Amino acid sequence: MAKYRQLQTYFWDDSFILDLDTQEKCFYLYLMTNYKSTQCGIYELPKRIIELHTGCSRENVDKLLSRFQKWGKIKYCEDTKEIIILNWLKYNQPNNTNAIKCVNKELKSVKNREFLLDFYNQCQKYDLDMESIFKDMEITAVKTSPKSEAPSKPPASNKVISNKQELINNKQKTISNKQLEKAIKCFENKIHFPKQEEINRLNSWCSTMGCDIVIMAIEKAVQYNAKNMNYIEKIMNNWIKDGIRTAENGFKKNMSGWNLTNERKYDFKELERKLLGW
Repeated sequence: MAKYRQLQTYFWDDSFILDLDTQEKCFYLYLMTNYKSTQCGIYELPKRIIELHTGCSRENVDKLLSRFQKWGKIKYCEDTKEIIILNWLKYNQPNNTNAIKCVNKELKSVKNREFLLDFYNQCQKYDLDMESIFKDMEITAVKTSPKSEAPSKPPASNKVISNKQELINNKQKTISNKQLEKAIKCFENKIHFPKQEEINRLNSWCSTMGCDIVIMAIEKAVQYNAKNMNYIEKIMNNWIKDGIRTAENGFKKNMSGWNLTNERKYDFKELERKLLGW
């Protein structure tokens, strides 16, 4: 089965990328897209493989890896021959069920425990579904000594972060992710598989107006055969102008009696009439 890696078009306009020379740009692009790369951004990549793929000498490979480690973009483990791309989740977040299952499977094969902790911290930073991503796994918080790559002994107060604890501590976060997943699923079924930029925009609208209204806007766009994110956002911007912001309070103003929790069967002409004040 073929594998694909997404690359944002504005990758080339990134301030960090603009400052790299040609060889450094190609090398960084290689690290993100080579056939051994994974959906979690942690994978085994022996230096001999890098030599064969890129045509670089071992000395040059060592220099390039050292540079990107110094710049804080990657970490490379000589013992396990594994690499982690540290800002991978910035543009490759697992926001659907299949992607989360894939990442969970990949993480279970990672040998370097420090890399797992780095990935865990990234997931927290981006408010991802921790319980699903780390299902059947336990991550121990270990701090690394600044003078050595070997992890120091964890303090006695450190606790193993279990799935149950994470579920309790991030209950609201999990609910939010499930709401976003509903909107993404609707977008995927009605329009197309969303790109990362579209997922980010859906996430923003779900946070602002709620999942139910976002889904209604998607369905309305489909009804008028305007299957694109810009039209969906135009619909929601119009609703905001009419004071409709959330399913709990906005619809009480213009659409009292509408049920947003049951199956979505709407009279869109009547809805539009009410929204436009006709």
